Amino acid sequence: MGNTTAVEVNSYFSEPVDARTFRALIVSWALLGLISAGLNLFVCAMVIFNKKLRTMTNYLVLSLSISDLMVAVVFVPVYIIDHYVKTVIAGYFVAFVLLTTVFNLCGVTYERYIALTRPFRYRAIINNQNVTVIISISWILPLILSLLPLAWNTDATSTIHKAYLATILATCIFIPCTTMVCVYMGLLRVVHRFVIRNKKRTCKGNNTGYRAGNEEKAAGVFAIVLAMFLVCWLPLIYINICLITDQRHLLSHELILISFYTLVLNSILDPVIFALYKKDFREMLKKRLRLKCPGKDQNGHPKEDSDMGLRRLSLKTNNFEEVTYP
Repeated sequence: MGNTTAVEVNSYFSEPVDARTFRALIVSWALLGLISAGLNLFVCAMVIFNKKLRTMTNYLVLSLSISDLMVAVVFVPVYIIDHYVKTVIAGYFVAFVLLTTVFNLCGVTYERYIALTRPFRYRAIINNQNVTVIISISWILPLILSLLPLAWNTDATSTIHKAYLATILATCIFIPCTTMVCVYMGLLRVVHRFVIRNKKRTCKGNNTGYRAGNEEKAAGVFAIVLAMFLVCWLPLIYINICLITDQRHLLSHELILISFYTLVLNSILDPVIFALYKKDFREMLKKRLRLKCPGKDQNGHPKEDSDMGLRRLSLKTNNFEEVTYP
């Protein structure tokens, strides 16, 4: 998959670009890599260091964020080095990251499917053991599949390599992505009808509709993530289809350049979507911002949140007790 792509990137890209433009491109790649690394590290840190965010769903989000982080901290440097010293490492890594992202998205989709269609069995099915298995498969299987070309020395012209690319594209990309799109469309449609039907219950004090609304919003967030993945990885998928079918005349260095930018852009968009649209992340982020940047009351004094007020009241009470009862 990525193995022939790495060679084609160099052959299409090296001649038409002058040194000044190439240096500017490298700077832009490095900046994008730093932005992606910072955002994904932030998401990982939120899940790891905030107990309320350590849910089964967010463990899968953490796994997805790590795959995005690898794009920033490993793939971007390797891609830059590859333009100075031609290697096949970038190709293997592209294949690994692509498959890892697809498998992690499949894991998240499965979790959302169980949450929305089997709510009463959710805790029994989506438990620590099963989530560990899902995450393990999402990393081990892509690693094995991406390294398979080593068996035939990664000969891009061989029939077996083309058959390998076609099989991977069909079974690990097209079929899973098509299935996930259909699942999310079905889930959003079913849950939306359920929310509308239960609005009256919510008004009467039953929070069933409210919970379903939260599940719908969570499914919507992951549907957006899937859509961004499809859009951002489409150029690279198209490139590999051209390579499989020997239609190299349909490729250009501009397209290959765009495919790299969209790949890195995808790793930037995912954490932004989680921070802005996923409710638990958004609420935790707002809470952290309020603690660091409290507003002011009518007298111009900094506002205190409830936790700070309770701590201050407790401290005053303790001091009073110490003075009154030495």
